[in-house]
Amino acid sequence: MFYILTNSRALNDTETTELHKTISENVQTVSNKLDKPYLIISRGDSTLRGHFYLEPKVLSDAADQPFDAVFYLPAFFEGDRYTYEGTHYLKEGDDYIPVADSEFANDTTFGFKSTTMADFIEEKSNGDIKSEDVYHVTLEQLRNRDQQAIFDIFDALQNLDAVVVDALNDEDMDYFTACLTAYLKGHDKKFIFRSAASFVKSICTTPGEIINLKDYKKNDNGGVIIVGSHVKKSSSQLSHLIEHADIQPIEFDVKQVTKTTLDTYIQQVKQQVEQHISNGEDVVVYTSRDVIKTDDLKHNLNISTQISNSLVRIIKLLTIRPNFIIAKGGITSSDVATKGLNIKKAEVIGQITKGVPVWLTGDEVKYDHMPYVIFPGNVGEVETLTEVYQLNS
Repeated sequence: MFYILTNSRALNDTETTELHKTISENVQTVSNKLDKPYLIISRGDSTLRGHFYLEPKVLSDAADQPFDAVFYLPAFFEGDRYTYEGTHYLKEGDDYIPVADSEFANDTTFGFKSTTMADFIEEKSNGDIKSEDVYHVTLEQLRNRDQQAIFDIFDALQNLDAVVVDALNDEDMDYFTACLTAYLKGHDKKFIFRSAASFVKSICTTPGEIINLKDYKKNDNGGVIIVGSHVKKSSSQLSHLIEHADIQPIEFDVKQVTKTTLDTYIQQVKQQVEQHISNGEDVVVYTSRDVIKTDDLKHNLNISTQISNSLVRIIKLLTIRPNFIIAKGGITSSDVATKGLNIKKAEVIGQITKGVPVWLTGDEVKYDHMPYVIFPGNVGEVETLTEVYQLNS
């Protein structure tokens, strides 16, 4: 199992189409050369943001043989995301609410209105797929161990049909993957999957070992936390961290990205970071909580990209090696990894808490053999970031 990191949520439709076309063609070429079959998982967001419909379609269109179906599995149990009766939910406190009723549905680039997954697929496909044509693997079928009913669905799939899969826990997901692997051993079908993390964990049987950053400490410098995500959960976690932890806060004013003095401003922030970490003090660099939003979705995406690029440059310009780096936010963590740290290949060594993976960098990067924490913006309770920091600092 290997990941190809694309950070495609930061790309527009044209860019992600070209990228995924190249990925599909390259994977197909290697498969043909080695005479090895393959299975593609289009790893997406558990709150349904991103090019949800487009990317699996492009991967299928560019393959030698189109796929028979795309399975939508956005459940992410560690992040309290569940799919039930064809509707995707997230847990907030003691309440389970449809993701369509959450802040994530109001995303400036990837917002949506549909409550059921079938309606969501119709919305995101611009009507190319009708909601009534979407197949559904139900929780009842999974809990009743009704393999035949699930196989019947598999048999019927063709021409990139859409399938929604219910799941409330790992056991539900594991039974689905057991049916899937058993079916594929005896049938000549090609399936692709648009999923969050729980399906990947299930089909690869990964244990999710808990990592402590102290075990990888190489110096007495301070560590760096980067918070680019501005969703409500990230903002609450950031406030809790600053209030309850012994850490130096440095705000990055997002309005600076539209000014001609941006380069000077980035240098100033970088110098603040270096001053603290050289003294053994940990810092959290966070974007101001303003959201620059217009009616132009492409402009909104460009602004988000500029903000992320600015955070990346702070890391790229550092001349002092931090003890660790934690990046919070999907686009932020991806860009810091590939552009700031120049990571070409890394090993996923475990997780720092449930749903928060840890990479170990390789030899080619700015800081070799350093633990790098990918902290999704939409994961954890209000105190989770603080707990992770205090346990590992």
